[in-house]
Amino acid sequence: MKKIMTIFVFAAVMSASHLLYADELVLADFEGWPNNLGGEMGVYGSLEPDWENTSIPYSWIYDSEVKDQEGFDRAYVHSGGASFRLVNGTGAKPSSNWGSFAMDLGVTTDLTVEPKIVESRDVSSYGYFTFWIKGQNGGESAEILFRDAHAVSYMPQMKVSVSNITAEWQQFAIPLDQVNKKIDLSQLDNVGMAFGPDVGNATGAIIYVDDFTFMDSADGATVVDVSSTTTL
Repeated sequence: MKKIMTIFVFAAVMSASHLLYADELVLADFEGWPNNLGGEMGVYGSLEPDWENTSIPYSWIYDSEVKDQEGFDRAYVHSGGASFRLVNGTGAKPSSNWGSFAMDLGVTTDLTVEPKIVESRDVSSYGYFTFWIKGQNGGESAEILFRDAHAVSYMPQMKVSVSNITAEWQQFAIPLDQVNKKIDLSQLDNVGMAFGPDVGNATGAIIYVDDFTFMDSADGATVVDVSSTTTL
């Protein structure tokens, strides 16, 4: 019995150690809902779907199992069985001059205030925020958006431009030591992506994104130049 208890305790310690020192933290791989950290996800502005007309491409999880999602092509999924598709200006608000996708880093704890309060996440120990992206045609533009627990509205406090999006899957990495100069990474609330006319995309432009992850290293990804960052 003593030997069994020793093994059990050792296994528990190793499991806790793995959680504490894991070299990556997946925010969203779109294999389920909500995201991997329990946070809500949403699309807004020119990216909002028109749920009465799903015969055209719309912004939402791209999965062969999603109802009414015709013409599924596995090439638009980086890993697993699903990605997220962002379509500019063909949904419920085609005239909106902006469009964004947002992911909370924790569950909502208070909806009575604005911005709503979510369980913040401490990601200050990670070196990079990485993601995979693929354009429908190539040449599309995007911005990664960050908001921490000190934000006074839903507006992002920091934007990082992502250029050179191609029609092939690419992994980009944003160095968090640069983000940490503007954002409190010990209390990160939300990460998003702008993909509307405000970042230069034409009506009907489409990108696919997958595997948003906090990592220790860039691991071969293209490192984003944060010098073009906009702080709001």
